[in-house]
Amino acid sequence: MLGTKQKSIRIKELENYGSSLRPLYTIRVEIEIVVRESPDMLHKIFTGTGLIARETVPFDVVSNFRGSADNKPFYSALIVHEGITKKYEVVARDTGGFLRTRINYEPVVYPEELRLTHPAEFPRMGIEVEEWELHNYKHYFMLLIASKRYESVDMWVRREKGVGGEEEEASEFTVLRVNLAESELKAREVPCSWYLERLSIFKDVDLKEEVRREIEVG
Repeated sequence: MLGTKQKSIRIKELENYGSSLRPLYTIRVEIEIVVRESPDMLHKIFTGTGLIARETVPFDVVSNFRGSADNKPFYSALIVHEGITKKYEVVARDTGGFLRTRINYEPVVYPEELRLTHPAEFPRMGIEVEEWELHNYKHYFMLLIASKRYESVDMWVRREKGVGGEEEEASEFTVLRVNLAESELKAREVPCSWYLERLSIFKDVDLKEEVRREIEVG
């Protein structure tokens, strides 16, 4: 378990777009955590928890699942491979679908020489990750009509200076920023709870419970 230098949880949206009898909540949460450990160390830990896996960074064609609503890649990172710094990306290419009720996306990996290497394999291959981000956007269809139901996860991990307090302005820390959103929830529930469970690696911090408390008072 890792210690945290700073932590903040903010409810950015909590709206019922349904009715009092049939609620349809959209809940959006912003989390920021500052730690001493490097982005590479966090990458290794989150690979172990299953946050970085083929379920979140697909290597096969997927349906109704892309990087983000505004077409960010599933995953991107600045890596050091064989002594050379490279930009690595897994992007989603729209391949169409049947009557637009199922939209298929093909993951495409750059650079070409790493197209068979999944990010979960980086630790085993000795690839260092200097900074990275993860984006998952899952949208749902009902029969032949597009619903408004979606799950959205955006996560950035970077090394920054002057984020550890006034007495540590010259020090470098890693900042983890996460935006979680889920729509058409039937109650004030924790959005994207599967992701929060795999993010819970911090000492004395139960992210799922803390988000739940913020939602209750929101």
